[in-house]
Amino acid sequence: MRLMMMMNSRLIRSNLSTSPHQTLLKSTYVFLASSIINHQTFAFLSSPSLAHHQIHSSAFAATFILKNKNRVDGIPHHKASSLIMASSNYISDGSKGGSSNNYNLAQDPTELFDIYQAPPSESYYNSIITPDWGASYYPSPQPTGKVKERGLVHKDGDWHRSVQVWIVQRDTTNVNTVRVLLQRRSPYKDTHPNQLDVSCAGHVNSGDDILETTIRELEEELGGKGTMMKQYSIEDLKNSRVFTVTSSIMGETAKHGKYLCQEYQDVFILWLREHDSPMDTTMFAPLVEEEVSGFEIMDGNELMKRLRHGDEEFVPRSTEYVNALEEYLDTSKLCA
Repeated sequence: MRLMMMMNSRLIRSNLSTSPHQTLLKSTYVFLASSIINHQTFAFLSSPSLAHHQIHSSAFAATFILKNKNRVDGIPHHKASSLIMASSNYISDGSKGGSSNNYNLAQDPTELFDIYQAPPSESYYNSIITPDWGASYYPSPQPTGKVKERGLVHKDGDWHRSVQVWIVQRDTTNVNTVRVLLQRRSPYKDTHPNQLDVSCAGHVNSGDDILETTIRELEEELGGKGTMMKQYSIEDLKNSRVFTVTSSIMGETAKHGKYLCQEYQDVFILWLREHDSPMDTTMFAPLVEEEVSGFEIMDGNELMKRLRHGDEEFVPRSTEYVNALEEYLDTSKLCA
C-alpha cells in the first residue's frame, strides 16, 4: 500500500465561529490525501480545536489526526490508523537513528495543555488528592483558564493533567499475585526516554475530557494489533479510576534538555476479565512505533518491590503512589 502525503501547501485552514465557553479561536484543518486504498480519495476533516496548533509537515498532520480522531467527522477509524502508519513509514524512510521526525511522531511539542494551579504547598507534591484539599482540587483539580504549548509546559514546570492506565490480569498460576503490563518508553520521548512505565499514559489536551482521553490513549499506545480497539466504554473507564495523584519530577534528555514535569495524574486500573486470553506482550502494539518501544509483563509483587526501591529502569513513583497502587492490586480484596 502506498499513500501519498500532501504537504503544507495542500493544508487548508478555515475559521469557524467561537463558542461563548471557549477562549481560543476555533479553526479547522482539512488534510487531503490521495491513496489507492479502495481506489478512493479521502478528505480528512479535523475538529475545531487547538487554534494555534500548526501542522508543519506530514508527520505533524498524521499526529494531529491521530490525537483528534475522536472528534473527526466521517473518518473510519481504520482509515485514520492506516494514514498514521503510512505517514510514519513515509517520513522516517532513510532517517533512522533519531531524526527530528522521529521525535515529532513521539510527541507534538505544539499541542496545547490546560494549566492548573499548583497544589496548596510543596508538602502536597507527590501526594494522593483527598477531600481535605478542598473543592478546588477534590474530586477533580480545576484548570486556571490558561493554555500553553507542551514544550513550554515541560520547560517552565507548569502543572498540567495526564492519565495513566495499569492493565492487570489475575495470575492463574499464583493466587497471591497479579500480572501487570508495562510499556518501555520510546527513546524519542521528551521525558523519561527508554524507561519502563505504566501500561498506558498520555497527557490531556486543552479542553479534552479525561475519560475520552483515556480511551484514545489506550487505542494509540496499545491498539496496534486490535486488542484494545473499542473494547472498553466510557463507563468501564469511569469505574476503573482509582485515585488522582500529584507528580513533580525533574530530569534532562540529550535532545530536549532539562525539564520539570508537574502533573495531576488520574490513575486507572483496568482488569482484564478472567475469560480473556492470558495476557501476552504480542497482544499489544502502538499505532505509531515512535511512541512506545515495547512491552513487558511483570509479577505484581516484583513490580511493587522495584518501584519502592527506586529502580532506575522505571519512571519514578512517589511512596504514596506506590502504596495506593499496591492496595488496589491486593488480590485478597478482589471480588470473585
